[in-house]
Amino acid sequence: MPIIDYWQEKHPRKSGKGKLILYILLFIMVLFLMFKADSFVRGFSNIFFSSDSTEETSH
Repeated sequence: MPIIDYWQEKHPRKSGKGKLILYILLFIMVLFLMFKADSFVRGFSNIFFSSDSTEETSH
């Protein structure tokens, strides 16, 4: 029995469908973040910088 046949018998190939689904989900997430980046930045700014802007106007 050749070595390659022995190796393939002991170590069968695993299907890559799990990785493919993961890559598709990552791709969709990246596209979503690209198109919704402006709303994320506005929300982040409102959360962390809203108190700073009110303090500056009161001085």
